[in-house]
Amino acid sequence: MKRKRRFFAAVICLLTALLLFGCVKGQNTDISSSSDIIETPVPTPKPDDRVSFIARGDNLIHGAIYLQARRRATDGGYDFDYAYENIEYYFEDFYVKFINQETCVNDAFEPSTYPLFSSPIELGDKVVEMGFNVIGTSNNHSYDKGAAGVRSTLNYWNGKDVVNVGYYTGNDDADIKYLTVNNIKMAFLAYTSYTNGLKLYDDTCPYVIYTDDFDTIDRQVAVAKANADVVIVSCHWGIEGTNEVSDNQYYVADHLNKIGVDVIIGTHPHVIQKCEWRTNEENGNKTLICYSLGNFISAQSQANNMIAGLFQFDIVKKYDINGDYIIELENPYFVPTITHYDYNYSNIRNYILKDYTPELAANHGVRNTDARFSYDYVENIVTTVIPKEFLLYK
Repeated sequence: MKRKRRFFAAVICLLTALLLFGCVKGQNTDISSSSDIIETPVPTPKPDDRVSFIARGDNLIHGAIYLQARRRATDGGYDFDYAYENIEYYFEDFYVKFINQETCVNDAFEPSTYPLFSSPIELGDKVVEMGFNVIGTSNNHSYDKGAAGVRSTLNYWNGKDVVNVGYYTGNDDADIKYLTVNNIKMAFLAYTSYTNGLKLYDDTCPYVIYTDDFDTIDRQVAVAKANADVVIVSCHWGIEGTNEVSDNQYYVADHLNKIGVDVIIGTHPHVIQKCEWRTNEENGNKTLICYSLGNFISAQSQANNMIAGLFQFDIVKKYDINGDYIIELENPYFVPTITHYDYNYSNIRNYILKDYTPELAANHGVRNTDARFSYDYVENIVTTVIPKEFLLYK
C-alpha cells in the first residue's frame, strides 16, 4: 500500500508539473503573439513655423549726422558706424527687420538736410549692414528731390538684397512686395498722409499712395491677402510732436483693420505713440498696431523727440493634424530707445533705454534747448504712453 501511495503521489506531482508547464508555455505563447500586433501611430501636427519681426521708426538724417559721419571717415566718404554702434546688437536675433528710411538715399545728389533731405549711399549701406531687409520709403520726404530723387533712390535700394516698399507704378503684381521666411509669406505695403505739398509732375515716375486713397488701398490689400499669410502695412501719419493718436489715425486704422490688415507700423510724429490690438466688431479681424515708433535717429531739438522705440513680435504658423494652419501674432513688445548727443549736437548716437543711464541723461545736449529732459522725464513719457502689457525694457 505504501508503494501504491508513493506511486500515486509521483503521478500527481508529474501531472501538476505538466499542467504548470503548459500554463507557462501558454502564457509565453500569448506574450509572443501580442508583440506582433502593429499599433497605429497617433497623428501629430507639424511643428509651428515662426518668424521674429522687428520694426524701427524714422531714420531722419539731419546735416549734423552726415557731417559727423564725413569727419569720421578715413576714405573721403561717410562712416555711420558710431551713430548706431550702441544699438545694432539688438537686431541680431530677428529674421525680418523693417525701417522707415525717412530720407532719400542716392549718389545723384549731394547730401542735404531739412527741409529737402538727401543722404549718401553709405547711410543705406549701414542700414543694410545692420540687417534691415524691409525698407519703407513712403513718407512726407519721398519727393524731396523730385522725380530724379525717386528714381535714384529706387536704383540704390533695388541694387540691394532687400524688400523696398513705398513707391508704386500702378501694377499691383510688381508693387506689392513679398518676403517668405520659414514657410511664412509676408506682404508689405506702405502709405503716407502727405508729401509736404510736393508733386512729381512726371507721369512716368513711381509715386507714393496717400492714406486717404481707400480705393487703391482696398484693392492692394485684397491682392496681398490672397497671396500671403500676413499683411503688414506701414503708415506715415499723425501729427508731429504729440504722443496722442489723432482722429485721422484712428479713422485710417479702423479701415485697415476692417479690410483685414494684420499689422500696422506707424511713423512720422517723431515721438512715440501707443500700441494696441484693434478688433473689428463686424468681421472679428484683429490688427496689431503701433501708432508711432518715433525717430531711429535725428538731430531734433526737443526732449520728446529723443525718445523712440523698437516694435517686435513673432509671426507663428500653427498646423493641425490635417495640415491646415492658422496665423497668430505673439509676444508683441515695445522696446524704448534714446537718441543722445553731447553739447551742440556733437556725437549723435543711439541707446536702448535699458543701457542708458541717469548720468548720460543729465548731460544730454538737448537740455540746452529743452531743460525738461532727464532720465525721470524719459521714464514718465514711456510708461504713460505705452501700455504696460507691451512695454519691455527692464
